Formats: sequence, C-alpha cells, structure tokens
Amino acid sequence: MENRYAGLVRGSSAIFPRGYLWLIPLWYAVVAAMVEFKARPPSWYSVWALGAMALATCTAIAVLVTTRNNAFLADDGGILLGLRAGARRRFGRRRQLTRYLPWPEVHQLKIAARRYGACLEVLPAAPAADRRRMTWQVVLRVIAAGLTAAIPPAYLLRAPGLVWPRLDPPRYRIPLYHVTAEELRVALAPLAPPTVPIAVLPRWQVRALSRRRRSRLTTAA
Repeated sequence: MENRYAGLVRGSSAIFPRGYLWLIPLWYAVVAAMVEFKARPPSWYSVWALGAMALATCTAIAVLVTTRNNAFLADDGGILLGLRAGARRRFGRRRQLTRYLPWPEVHQLKIAARRYGACLEVLPAAPAADRRRMTWQVVLRVIAAGLTAAIPPAYLLRAPGLVWPRLDPPRYRIPLYHVTAEELRVALAPLAPPTVPIAVLPRWQVRALSRRRRSRLTTAA
C-alpha cells in the first residue's frame, strides 16, 4: 500500500474563497442598516430582529471557523490540496478544484504549533516572482472580493482559498486538526525527499513572524 498521510483541514478555506468570513459581518451590517433606516420597524421589534440576526451571524462564523474538511493528502509523489472523496459531491464544480504539488516543485515545509493542532506552510520551488504579475494577481483578487461582497452568490464562481497560494512570499498555508507540530513532522519526513527540508518553528519565532507581518501590513496601509 502506498505511504501517505491524510489530514483534516480547519476552517472554511477548503470550501470558500479566502476572506469569505470577513464578508459575513459586512452583510449583517448592511442588513441591519436597512432594517433600521429603511424599514423603520417599532423599537421593540428592531431590537429583537437585530439581536436574532447578530446571533445567527456569530453562529455562522463560529461554525465556519471550526469546520473540518477532508482536504489534505501527502504521499510519496507530493501534496494534494482540496476536497476529496465524498466531501466533493456536496459542492459545485468550481469548489471541487484541487491543487497537486509534486515534491520536485516544493522548496520547503514549515510547521508551527497551534491550539487546534498544527499549521503547515508549503513554500513552492518557483523562480523569483514577477512584481507586475503579483500586483495583477492582487488586483484581480480585490476585484473578486468586491464582487462577492456586492453579490453574495458570486462566491460560487470562485475557487476555495486553500488551493491558491498566499503572496509575498508565495506559500500555501494549511491549518490541520488533531496533530501536533512534531507528529506532523514525523508523518511527513518519510514522504518528502531529502531535498525538501522540514522546519518546525518554535512558538517565539511564530509570534515574531506574526508581528513582522502585521507591521508590514500597517506600513503598507
């Protein structure tokens, strides 16, 4: 039998496009404003209606943040990202898109411990990214996010965020349930070739990288 490791991916990135969760509070705010300023219901009804919608919004976010999807597989040939098996039948063709990363196209694996398990970052062995191409990708993603915000069903036409790399630097981020950072390293070590290093980041380094990314985003803004 072929050696492989399958994991449960945390969150909605295996089903919905990246940033989808941020749109749910936005839609709630728009509906609440319409109820308050357009419909102008009685004050007692407005409080109950907005409270019920707020509860539904928080429940939807909590469910999507903690959902588990069969969307990660590593074997002797490489890494497969995206829904697999019976999970694929529940969603449309666009969200069934998968991404296969052969080991020769992987530069490095980084693993960080999380409260829910471990977060794996896959750095592709790609040539230096063209700055104009990266800028164009950012523009397209902003346009797609704006279209989804304006027309909620538009997310059905977008691929899930898990199969698209993050930018600067290009990398795939996979949050995995029910596995520690060390257990994940032990599971991936026999599958990855010697040319692909596996680094387990200590907690202090993870926090330092997070602060650096936040400061970079603040400076760019």
